[in-house]
Amino acid sequence: MTQDFKRRLRAAERLLGFFIGTPSAATVEIAGFCGYDFAIIDTEHGPAGLETVENMLRAAAMHGMAGLVRVPDSSVASIQRVLDAGADGILVPHVASAAIARDVVDRALFTPQGRRGVALARSSAYGVGDAKAYYATRNQHTVVIVMIEDAEALPVLDEILAVPGIDAVFIGPGDLSASLGHPGAPEHPSVQAAVSDIAAAARRAGLPVATVGRTAADVRRLQAAGIGMVCFNTSAMLAGAMLALKAELS
Repeated sequence: MTQDFKRRLRAAERLLGFFIGTPSAATVEIAGFCGYDFAIIDTEHGPAGLETVENMLRAAAMHGMAGLVRVPDSSVASIQRVLDAGADGILVPHVASAAIARDVVDRALFTPQGRRGVALARSSAYGVGDAKAYYATRNQHTVVIVMIEDAEALPVLDEILAVPGIDAVFIGPGDLSASLGHPGAPEHPSVQAAVSDIAAAARRAGLPVATVGRTAADVRRLQAAGIGMVCFNTSAMLAGAMLALKAELS
């Protein structure tokens, strides 16, 4: 299934999903029942522990969704543990240099593309089956997405995105706006200029771009710009629905 997700991601097809920051397999299931393409379990800003993450990944797999995890950082422990738990891919925040990007790829992919450690874990069916075939083919399934959201990344975009093994670039407008001195204002002209620069660098590198959206209009606008992967936030969506109902009943 993840091979198909990677193919569709690379082709800039429309892929819709959610950041899920609450530690809830049920929330993943609801997105699956609704027919979304992926779930990004957020362990950078969310409180879910590894055992809960694993169950959320099971819920994604049951519904044919790609189960991705936004890790808190690019460390071996952060990346390897969620991949061993069965994540189809990782979203790594604050990739601000080519050195960080190389570390991410090394920690996410098995040899010869990387240096990921081997283990009898959920991702390898706990050692049941053909281990050689698993290690020979797993890299074809693992999705590696780097987040560009720091001012210091902007002068070295081409260096970062030239690192082999990266599958896509995720533009994080929230942190990017803060890094550029305009927190909470992703619409600021300097932030939008940076977004355009990131998208242009991704095109030069032949990589697809992903980002966040809030509305159907956002999806249509982004898709017209060649951005197919759009991620919504379940907490923001739930809060918005609650506020709208409360206002309607006031």
